[in-house]
Order: sequence, then structure tokens, then C-alpha cells
Amino acid sequence: MDALDRLAGIGTDLLHRVDAVLIAGGAPAGDPLWPLLRLVGALPGDALEFGLKLTPEPLRDTAARLRADAGRFARRRDRLAADLRVEDWEGAGADAFGARWQSLAGHLGDGGDPATVVGRLRATASYADALADWSTGLRAELAEAVVRVTGSAEAVTIRAAGTDGPPAPVALAAAARIGARVLRPVADAFGAARELEARWSPDLTELRYTELHHQAPAGPTDAAGPITRVAL
Repeated sequence: MDALDRLAGIGTDLLHRVDAVLIAGGAPAGDPLWPLLRLVGALPGDALEFGLKLTPEPLRDTAARLRADAGRFARRRDRLAADLRVEDWEGAGADAFGARWQSLAGHLGDGGDPATVVGRLRATASYADALADWSTGLRAELAEAVVRVTGSAEAVTIRAAGTDGPPAPVALAAAARIGARVLRPVADAFGAARELEARWSPDLTELRYTELHHQAPAGPTDAAGPITRVAL
């Protein structure tokens, strides 16, 4: 449980009141709240609910599993490559297998190139970690915003506002100030999320395996075809 979880009750109560005032009367013309509403596409109470649903821990667990999978692929690739170096195998069959293995080994990769299996797994893990950091940051920013607005004079005005009839201008102004304070970090976080997507999307596309075809070199043959020699 973090700060936002501990503030969920008091924050949700206040922001639902703010939402009701804004729905009933809107915000003053030209108020800074309007562009934030357009950017976020949600009222302050809905934005808080979104933040409360963010869970960084599963993303970090996923990143750890992806890195473990990448390590297993890399170790198996290296082990098979080492086994092939000590095998005494000659002939067309050995050449064909070697060419196919080189193609597959290149597809698996060693992790340095994101356009390989190991590299793609590690890139996806890094993206999951980046999303977890993003979620943690937004939750912290929302918690700070909730602390500020719940202890503000505007919060007193909102709680004192009646529910009968249209909201008074002072209530509309208070709701707009609270709403802007809550939505501003959310709007900033959405911009950061778009930057994350642009940064990582080239390394997260589907990875297809395309086998490289090699022409086996000509070698000695007999009546049955190319000769393959395996040391016994």
C-alpha cells in the first residue's frame, strides 16, 4: 500500500463532489481546467480512479520473467554452439546443418540486437520496467495532488456547497481549481506515456524468423550422392 492507496477514501469523496459540481455548472470561461479536460478526457474523480487501478508490481514481475527467459535462450544458444564446435562432422549434411544453425543462431541472438529473440525479450522487459516506473510516478504525483486539495480552502467550499439547485459561482471556481490541480499531473503523465510508446515501439513489433538459405559447396560424391562423414 502506498500513499495514494491510503488517501483513496478522502480523495475519492472530495473529487466525486467536484465532479458533480462541474457536471452541474461547468467551469468558468477561460479557466485552465478546460484544456486539461480536453487532454485527459476525464473528470478529476475518474482520473483518480484510473491512478488507483495502476499496479506497477505485476509489470516488474513480468519484466523479471522476460529477462529470465532471455537468459535461458542465450545460454542454450551458447551451449549448442559450443557442442557444434567439438563435433567431428563433415560433408554435405554437416554443411547444410551448419548453415541452418547459423541462421537460427542469428535469429536467437545474444541480446545486443533488439531484432533477435533474446534482444526482443530484453527490450520488452525494459519497456515493462519503464511502464512500472511511469505508473509509480503518476501514483506519487496524484497522491501529492490529493493531499494538497483535500486540505485546501477550496475543499471546504465544495463540502459546504449544497446539492439543491445550480452550484454557486464560488463553488464552480473552487471545483475548477481542485480539478486543475488533480488533472495537471495526469496530463503530464499521458504525454510521458506517448513518449514511452514512441521510444519503445520500434523494438516491440512482431519478430518473424526468416531462414537464410545457403548453397552447400560441391564435394566428393559417390553413386548414392554426397558423402557425409561422422566420427564415431
